[in-house]
Amino acid sequence: MPRPTYLPECTLSGCDAKLQETSLLDFWKWAFSDLCDDDLKGIFAEWIVLRLLQIQSVRRVSWANSDIITVGGARIEIKASSYWQSWKLLDETGALRPTPIHPISSEAQIRFAGLKARNATDIADIHDPRLYKSDIYIFAFQREKDIEGWNAMDLSQWEFYALPVAAVSALGWSSISLPMLRSEQMKLCGQATLTADSLADVVQPLIAVAENAVALASEE
Repeated sequence: MPRPTYLPECTLSGCDAKLQETSLLDFWKWAFSDLCDDDLKGIFAEWIVLRLLQIQSVRRVSWANSDIITVGGARIEIKASSYWQSWKLLDETGALRPTPIHPISSEAQIRFAGLKARNATDIADIHDPRLYKSDIYIFAFQREKDIEGWNAMDLSQWEFYALPVAAVSALGWSSISLPMLRSEQMKLCGQATLTADSLADVVQPLIAVAENAVALASEE
């Protein structure tokens, strides 16, 4: 069954004429303009990684078992974090607090959670085990400490980490700290962190391995 396609210029209908000038872009600005918000930061990181890896994707599917699924079937999970979150900086009206409600996080406090999860594409069963469901795990960390200079769109302010599921599952945890990530990344490729420019160089070979495994499994 076909579904409606929404474009930024689409406007409200079936209502007062004054409201019919309100566009979908107005909604996006209202709901999704704060990239320091925890939920949006994670979605934005998914989009960044898609762009950096030049993977084609029509839309985000929030209930998929992996954030990115390549044409060849490689599954990629994206996790994001930063020193700052909007709830520390804004009150419930959206106004900037005179001082943050909570101090900046330390490096030791930065963790990426949710590495294990139940199947999201079927009816949930609380008895089902939580598993690692992706082939590759990419972690995006917005490292800017100066809140006045904090800019999610500036990719020089981001650090990236990429690990195959074998490395993640060997640790056996459902979350991982920033210091541990740096240690694991160093073991994998001799670099403690990756940049926007170097991420693809590390991830593309991991994708190739995962896609090859998918192809071999389909032949069995």
